[in-house]
Amino acid sequence: ALRPAQAAAREFDRQKNIMAAAGVIQEGDPRPRPELEAVYRERFREHVVELATGELVDDRYKPADLRQLKDARERARYSEVYEALGEDGSTIAWVLPVSGKGLWSILHGFLALDGDGRTVRGITFYEHGETPGLGGEVDNPDWKALWPGKHIYAESGELYGVRVKKGKVNPDNPVEARHYVDGLSGATITGNGVTALVKNGLVAFQPFLEKIKKG
Repeated sequence: ALRPAQAAAREFDRQKNIMAAAGVIQEGDPRPRPELEAVYRERFREHVVELATGELVDDRYKPADLRQLKDARERARYSEVYEALGEDGSTIAWVLPVSGKGLWSILHGFLALDGDGRTVRGITFYEHGETPGLGGEVDNPDWKALWPGKHIYAESGELYGVRVKKGKVNPDNPVEARHYVDGLSGATITGNGVTALVKNGLVAFQPFLEKIKKG
């Protein structure tokens, strides 16, 4: 009897994480649920991308359809992607689902890129089992605040990703300032996992990101 309510709560949590990653709302936004759901409906468009080609295939699948596919190979060919719109209707962010192994768990989250697909707008994690106070600091708003503005491409144009450094970023080092965030104290393996899941996610979406770069 509780399944519909549980499913609705999971869906709302997904929407909040997408909105927070894109910077449309702040984490912990106190507004009531109906109001936040209205923000999501007004400011976000859900798409399905074919990973190999980078083409949007909204005429073939909707995100909810992917979750219902029984053929795992078919499902692996596609991914959800979320488009955040500004007040004027322009695209201000693309939100990509990312996941990968940490120390104790698989981390699931969303990485948001600016509308040009070149710089990070935000990152959130909605599910993981990392150690509180150590790897669990991936949920710390102060740490997540280090991500906006980081570049995913090197100066040469190659995909570089964003990397979690062991220790503090040296702001005088141009590569670190451009591509690195401070490490998580006592959680090197979790930090390495975040570096890998971000890079793997960007590689998976690379054909799509190339289309964004070209407008």
